Amino acid sequence: MDIKGKRIMIFGGWGLVGQAIAKQLLEEQPSELIVTSLRKNEADEIHTILKNHPLNKGTRITSVHGDLFVRDELSYLSKADIYSKPEQVELLIHDIYDDLGPDIIHNSKLYQIMDEYKPQVLIDCINTATAFAYQNVYQIVAELRAEIEDIRGGKESNSQLIETVERIISTLYIPQLIRHVQILIESMRQAETQLYLKVGTSGTGGMGFNIPYTHSEDKPSKMLMSKSSLAGAHTMLLWLLGRTPHAPIVKEIKPTAAIAWKKIGYGKVVRRGSHIPLYDALPGELTVLGDELVKTPETSWKRMDNEFLESVYIDAGENGYFSAGEFSVLTGEGQMEFVTPEEIADLTLLEIKGGNTGNDIISSLDASVLAPSYRAGLIRKDALEKMEALEEKTGKDSVAFELLGPPRLTKLLYEVYILKRLKGTINSVLDAEPEELAAQMEAEILGNQELRATILSVGTPILLKDGSTFLRGPDMSEPNFEGRTVLEINSENIEKWTSGGWLDLRTSNVKQWQDRLSALGADMEKETKQDYSSYYFRNRRFLGGTQRMDIGIIVNWVLEYEDMGYRIK
Repeated sequence: MDIKGKRIMIFGGWGLVGQAIAKQLLEEQPSELIVTSLRKNEADEIHTILKNHPLNKGTRITSVHGDLFVRDELSYLSKADIYSKPEQVELLIHDIYDDLGPDIIHNSKLYQIMDEYKPQVLIDCINTATAFAYQNVYQIVAELRAEIEDIRGGKESNSQLIETVERIISTLYIPQLIRHVQILIESMRQAETQLYLKVGTSGTGGMGFNIPYTHSEDKPSKMLMSKSSLAGAHTMLLWLLGRTPHAPIVKEIKPTAAIAWKKIGYGKVVRRGSHIPLYDALPGELTVLGDELVKTPETSWKRMDNEFLESVYIDAGENGYFSAGEFSVLTGEGQMEFVTPEEIADLTLLEIKGGNTGNDIISSLDASVLAPSYRAGLIRKDALEKMEALEEKTGKDSVAFELLGPPRLTKLLYEVYILKRLKGTINSVLDAEPEELAAQMEAEILGNQELRATILSVGTPILLKDGSTFLRGPDMSEPNFEGRTVLEINSENIEKWTSGGWLDLRTSNVKQWQDRLSALGADMEKETKQDYSSYYFRNRRFLGGTQRMDIGIIVNWVLEYEDMGYRIK
């Protein structure tokens, strides 16, 4: 891709890698460079740096600040500020767990900036795994267990327990990661982004379970292992995105070493965004060890006026300040060692421009995974023929058990199966009057106890022709009550449930099946009579097999063309 004249957005543009990439991008003369950062002062700083950079030959610089993992109205608040108001916590939980609808998508900070600036290239330099893992669900679980233990010991429950439970719910790692990627996908589609490149992480700088560095947690660090787990989960979600139709090109570069450095200097040391205050303590009455070690004892130390820790440091960006000793140990041979942000920037630009660096994790996974095999394709026909022979021998048709899912798959298979039982061929279905065919389908269901009981027993409700009478068993695969015991019945929900998994015997659904089968036939008729090349897969020979209404083939077509559920690699 030619970068010149393109709009490019960098998530985490103030960070160590983000700055290096932004500076190198200026040489390629994009029309606009949009950089994001969590804090306003960071966004302002990188805006000034890039706008006045000697390599900037007219690129427009735009900076945006805020938390991209929450909705816009919460994006300027710290987590502590969000948790200070119950209604904000409820909104946070809603955005993570409820169905992904327009409210959640359009109010997301990420979606709003993508929709406003519509970048053609998106470079994601946020350390997403760290952002989620270092919310530290382990600490919150420990607090909750202590509160539960107190209640079991006789202490009355109070609002503190509810607050702690809400904090756990809103900090669970995987739901946050999944929702983030879902919103990312929709945002890039809306913005018509052509390429997405993630600068990821291994979580351990390339070291194994024996990593001795833990950012001051206990060793081995559960949070560090969580970070690595999330980094892997994130990569797999991006790999899936790379196999999704109508999505941008997806790449990931995953450094497996420490990244350094941003600057070297002398001054106040920054830790977790703040300077380190200096304290002093001398032996005294309060410094003698007793029977217990208390986390917040009576003060035995004193603050040294307005002094802060000052020293020589090396700024390693998101990893913070390191002393000379720490940097020497960290980057030594056989330890984490390090790679420079400029090297990462070089690889990033080369990948964007279409080069093959050999460092794209998504391509590496594509080249390494075990794909569908030729042997399996050959013997698939034998398996289906053996199952068909057993169906004829036993007199039992094998349609759907609701073990594969989703519920919609079971519903589609049984609806086609009933049409097949009644009419036999596609043309007969197309020639039938929809009202009459719907009545015949209902009669088949009501008159065939074995068929009806099978459908209900696997968890598929049946909506009869009148649209208000429905049959069900003790279990329903659709809808998902999601913790609730009662759901409102209205026209919107009925349409949602019938589409998602209820057998639908209404005339409107019969008409929809006739439209589908007509479109299936038209798809197969695209092959010209003179063209017998390998270009066409669903051709007249395919149609000949489908005229007898192979339910698997027909539903396969529906999933591919109507639900866009097909593989591209």
